[in-house]
Amino acid sequence: MSEAVYKKVEIVGSSKTGIESAVQNAISQAGESIRNMRWFEVVETRGHIVNKRVDYWQVTVKIGFHVESPGGETREKITEARGAEKQPQKGSKQNEGTFRCTVCGYVYDPAKGDPDGGIEPGTPFDKIPDDWRCPVCGVGKDKFVAQ
Repeated sequence: MSEAVYKKVEIVGSSKTGIESAVQNAISQAGESIRNMRWFEVVETRGHIVNKRVDYWQVTVKIGFHVESPGGETREKITEARGAEKQPQKGSKQNEGTFRCTVCGYVYDPAKGDPDGGIEPGTPFDKIPDDWRCPVCGVGKDKFVAQ
């Protein structure tokens, strides 16, 4: 059995119905942009109180995801070997679509942007500053490929 490499991200899910729903909401939403999720751990539980009653639950969850292929090669090496997934040239029609991080699977969607990273919704990938980093794993733009 080959050794695996994982990355962890920490997110907070919430729910009006309970802790399990808050965890499921967090994992489900993370699954929209993170591939190869393998495990989670609940690191904090808290709730919001209104009129002496629990109004909703918040659960901080660490999610672990696999950053290597099942064969043990990094995604970067597989991409280089295939030679097919290259970053498009500026002004290319491909810049209008989504871009996937080859390290963690995060998907940059121009329609959503990256508000936490200072990228407004509607910003095409080729207009993102060169020093922008993947909000999940921290790699640079050069590790993204058009989908």
